[in-house]
Amino acid sequence: MLEREGQSDWMMWADLVTSLVEEYTMAAEIGEAEALEPRTLAKVKCCPDWPLWEKAINEELETLCQAGTWELTEAPPDANIVGSKWVFRTKKDAAGNVIRYKACLVAQGFSQVPGIDYFDTFAPVAKFAAIRSVLVMAAAKDLELHQIDIKGAYLNRELTGHEVIFMQQPPGYHAPGLAKLMCRLRKTLYGLKRSGQRWYQKLVEIMLTHLGFAHCDIDQAVFFQHEGQAIIIVLVHVDDCTIAVTSITLIADFKAQISEYVDITDLGELHWLLSIEIKHD
Repeated sequence: MLEREGQSDWMMWADLVTSLVEEYTMAAEIGEAEALEPRTLAKVKCCPDWPLWEKAINEELETLCQAGTWELTEAPPDANIVGSKWVFRTKKDAAGNVIRYKACLVAQGFSQVPGIDYFDTFAPVAKFAAIRSVLVMAAAKDLELHQIDIKGAYLNRELTGHEVIFMQQPPGYHAPGLAKLMCRLRKTLYGLKRSGQRWYQKLVEIMLTHLGFAHCDIDQAVFFQHEGQAIIIVLVHVDDCTIAVTSITLIADFKAQISEYVDITDLGELHWLLSIEIKHD
């Protein structure tokens, strides 16, 4: 009886220690993630890699400016003003090393009113089953796998004259002497309720009408071309496109063709996709 009680006490302490270790590990992982991807501009400015974040912010503002995303104007007294915030993300390679700093200005679309500021929303991304299927095909048929990033994907679609949306100026980056003015959006922006749908409509137009691709019947975020032995499959995940093809020449041709319609960042061979590590041998 004493031995059983002793074992029970030992197991209780073992469970307690295990629980504390798990909590500590989780806290350490969260702390590391927040250190790499700060949540506010104030925290970013305190980071040792602030110059890299600042460069990313300036690149984002330059992209928004060149796209004519908004015009500064006075908002009507009864206008619904959408907030804005910075979102900071790091892009890593398969080994977990940071290869790119990304700063994205997003609209706080949660303040948009259904039926007034927007109606329907629809923005599909490739399903995980489709991604796994294409990876299996790539292994079986020895396909080449590459990846591209669409720069400012949501900026490729203009708002209609009926969509009047006012947004606060970027935090920490107000126009000199014009801090009281608001941004009347001319282009869709990350965070708005219909931005994903508008970008998808633009992408469908490019892929089907201009580049001659077809839609997958099962997954609307998968496009393909098939002529003889030549195969091109494009998986879309918001602004990232994974390309599976039978030859390097076809990849080069596709990248050149799509870059005529949108600005892209060529990320080269695919090594990391939605927490899946891809190895080529």
